Amino acid sequence: MSIVFDLERTNQLNLLPDKDLVDLCPHIESYQVTKNLLFFFPLQSKN
Repeated sequence: MSIVFDLERTNQLNLLPDKDLVDLCPHIESYQVTKNLLFFFPLQSKN
């Protein structure tokens, strides 16, 4: 649960207009990585 919560917080931070975050990690890439993690982590936790 804490992993998902941290990812959600990270997503919220990425939505903020922070030029440093935009330069280091484009919004689209950040969203894709977060989406993939949210998809795979629940599958791993069930096993």
